[in-house]
Amino acid sequence: MRPVAFLLLCSLSVGVGCGSSRAAEVGALTGDAVAGAAVFAANCASCHGADGGGGSGPTLAGAGIDVDSVIAIVLSGEGNMPAFDGTLADQDIADVSAFATSM
Repeated sequence: MRPVAFLLLCSLSVGVGCGSSRAAEVGALTGDAVAGAAVFAANCASCHGADGGGGSGPTLAGAGIDVDSVIAIVLSGEGNMPAFDGTLADQDIADVSAFATSM
C-alpha cells in the first residue's frame, strides 16, 4: 500500500478511536515545527526515519497529510504505533504534528 493511501486510511479510521474533542483541543493549539523536530527525534524517528522517509513505520515525508489527521493519529495510535495521548503534552503533540506535515 502506498504511504499516502495508508495514512489517509489511518486518518479515516482514527476518528472513531480518538475522541474528537481531544483532537479539537490539541488542534486549537499553534504547533511549532522547530520545537516539533525535537519531539519527532525523541519519539517518532526510530520508526518513521530521522528524515520521515519511513522504516518500520510509514513514510511521512511528502505524504501530504493534514495536521488535524496527524494529531488524531498521534493521540490514538494506529496499528503498531502507540497512542501518545497522556504520554506527550498537548503542545508537544501540536508541535510534532506541525513538524510532520512540514516534511
